[in-house]
Amino acid sequence: MKTLKDLSFSVLDAFKGRNQKRLRKINDEIMKEAALNFTRPLYELAVLSYILAKIVSKPRFLGKELAQYLRRIEDDVRDLAQAAGTADEAAMLAMFEKASGSVAVLEKVDPRFMRDLVSKGKLKTAATMYAQGMSLGLASDMTGVSKQDILGYAGRTMMFDRVKEEMPVKERLRAARKALGGNE
Repeated sequence: MKTLKDLSFSVLDAFKGRNQKRLRKINDEIMKEAALNFTRPLYELAVLSYILAKIVSKPRFLGKELAQYLRRIEDDVRDLAQAAGTADEAAMLAMFEKASGSVAVLEKVDPRFMRDLVSKGKLKTAATMYAQGMSLGLASDMTGVSKQDILGYAGRTMMFDRVKEEMPVKERLRAARKALGGNE
């Protein structure tokens, strides 16, 4: 298991290299870890890595005219990676919020999505946790995304067909106990 710091630096390196494939692989790794050992910062990193992969996949975001916005996002992710493991959860969440704000600024320059990238990232991450075997209620409670939104997204996509690994019942119970503050 990689630490939050290691995962954060992996996200930063892949984003700096504009490597969408690597960002997707890192996102998969973070998603698996978040489904088993949920923490708010880990969930936010899963959302952020998904968003960054989406940005890198869109050539219109990669032109010279938007380079300053991408550098701002890079700086936010670098600050976040450097603080991971040493900053408290509230400080980490504030850093994720700052990075999300930088993404929102980029989107305002070229708004083409029906749903903003941050909202879509949170929804996709919550739905993926559900598709990997986490209960709908737990996925909703842990991520703050409504059950209806999770079900709606999962139903409109081929998400369940693409998820290769389900979470075994033993792991689901462990995640639920941890999320509810009990013993593992």
